[in-house]
Amino acid sequence: MTLVAPPTSPPPPPPQPPQQPRQTELDGWLPRHSPLARVGLICFTLLVAYASLYPFTGWVNNGISPLAFLTAPKPRYITEFDLMTNVLGYCPFGALVVLALHPRISGARATLIALVAGALLSAVMEALQTWLPSRISSNIDLITNALGALLGAAMVAPFTSALVDRGTLTRLRMAWFEPHASFAILLVLLWPFAQIFPQEHLFGMGGIVREWMTDPDSWPMEILQSYFPALLDWQNNVGLRPDDMQAQLMLETMVTACSWIGTGLFASLAMRRTAPMLRILAGLLAFALLLKATVAELQFADDNTFNWLSEGGRFALTTSSLVLVLLLRLPRWLRALLAIVALAGLVVLTNVLPPNPYAWISEQGWRMGRFVHFNSLAQWLGWLWPFAAFFYVLWRVEQMSMRRRLQRLARRRATARAVAAATDRQADAGPGPGQP
Repeated sequence: MTLVAPPTSPPPPPPQPPQQPRQTELDGWLPRHSPLARVGLICFTLLVAYASLYPFTGWVNNGISPLAFLTAPKPRYITEFDLMTNVLGYCPFGALVVLALHPRISGARATLIALVAGALLSAVMEALQTWLPSRISSNIDLITNALGALLGAAMVAPFTSALVDRGTLTRLRMAWFEPHASFAILLVLLWPFAQIFPQEHLFGMGGIVREWMTDPDSWPMEILQSYFPALLDWQNNVGLRPDDMQAQLMLETMVTACSWIGTGLFASLAMRRTAPMLRILAGLLAFALLLKATVAELQFADDNTFNWLSEGGRFALTTSSLVLVLLLRLPRWLRALLAIVALAGLVVLTNVLPPNPYAWISEQGWRMGRFVHFNSLAQWLGWLWPFAAFFYVLWRVEQMSMRRRLQRLARRRATARAVAAATDRQADAGPGPGQP
């Protein structure tokens, strides 16, 4: 009797090395819409509302219709600065509307929609200003704001496809940053502007808690005092009260180092491994320092351009930059945890430390002038930026944790399927030679 060996299945083919996608495939993969433009449009609209309604106090019903400004006579005093500010202030809004509408609506229709949206936004702001005694509603403002939205939309409309679909900025965005990093990119772009308002310590952001706690009449303080009556006594007995210059320099070094390391690690979480992280962060730091120096030159007296760059700030920037070079080599999850620690340390230090008697200049010495609303906006941006970055990093940590759980679950299922397939093949092959 001849024994026939059971048929065996052919061995699986060797695994092929992963192929790099061709350039045409990458071009087809690029999205035709711009999440960054849509997020930017929402944020810019909120900024316009803030600048138009600041200081949000003193609301009063003076018996005037909110639409009375439409037929009001021409204002007595109109300066070229006010007209240019109104036009230039709404140009980004019109441009962002056109970019956000792409690709569903483009060209002349997108420009017309931007004009109507700019006019409606300006009309709503002017109508609300009727109840603010510190603001004056004007039909001239409405016209110039609408003109600014039209100019911004008309300048961007012919280049929308190049900017969104196949432009250099879009390619760099997709090559350097993660697909869902639009909010992080926006925060990174806003970070230099958060340094404009004078700070006791270089890059000392997030001091809104201390601002509330030092004002007994603020609504957060009233709520806290209702639950913690001894809060003021505790606040006055905080132990961190150094009196010498050396201790203040050390504290400033800690604040600046936490801020820059936290910012750099936060920005790296939105970048791909192949992105030039060091060059991007170096450009971000250089732009922030240059912008801060320019604003100091415009709004302070002479010889104050670089007074804010103290000895503690220079030492902190040097040492923290070197530390950041090493930390960027760590895994993404570890960078996220260190970013949380650094940003939390920045907020704690900024709000717990007492006022710095050696601050380079007081806020009262800042010439607010015509930029009073912009300066207040920059102050709020510096107050809120660390909290927005902190919650974004927490979200990224949660996403990475969920991804790891899904990967482990997928590996378990793949292993179970492989074991089941091997068992089925062994059962189909039947008993081997010499077996009953």
